[in-house]
Amino acid sequence: MPIKEMVKENELAPGIIVYSYDNDKASEWLSILKTYSDPLLKIGEVVLKKNDGYYSAPSLDHRRCKTFSGSALLDCHPEDPLRILSDEVNNFMDKNVAMFCDKYSAHKAIKNHDVIFLKYETGDFFNNHNDDCPTYHRTVSSITYFNDDYDGGELCFRYFNIEYRPEQGDCILFSSAFPYMHRVKKITKGARYAAVNWYRYV
Repeated sequence: MPIKEMVKENELAPGIIVYSYDNDKASEWLSILKTYSDPLLKIGEVVLKKNDGYYSAPSLDHRRCKTFSGSALLDCHPEDPLRILSDEVNNFMDKNVAMFCDKYSAHKAIKNHDVIFLKYETGDFFNNHNDDCPTYHRTVSSITYFNDDYDGGELCFRYFNIEYRPEQGDCILFSSAFPYMHRVKKITKGARYAAVNWYRYV
């Protein structure tokens, strides 16, 4: 099933945009994640392929959720459902980041590494943080949401007084720079499935 055209564009603030899509594709992706991803999901640590140069193991007091990287699927058969999912989500995010950069007349940006899939369960959260840092240079942050049937989990931008409640099929993009500090509020019921990646200037 191809990705459908964007339904709505919503600028929450300068440099923070939500692109909303028909949720048919998000539902398909969600079904694949629920069926196949549990053995890959780990809490805390995120490890990508060595050539990606990315490793993250924050304190569970700062971030608590389960993750796995699309780079873990590169050796899978091309028709493996999760491999197809990862390729499709990577392409989807690339398309949205290109629109975001074009809107703000920014330079072309490329992804830092393969997409990272996230599962926030009841009690999980991510405290205030910036995506850009001296270790990992990031220009644009991109998050895609596969479901919205949970409570809590709002994305909050500290310095913009924004509390955003994602809907299924949304892709939110924002600057990775320090004024865009953000957090994910604690999940109070259900599970929140999403994917994240970061992009840098070519």
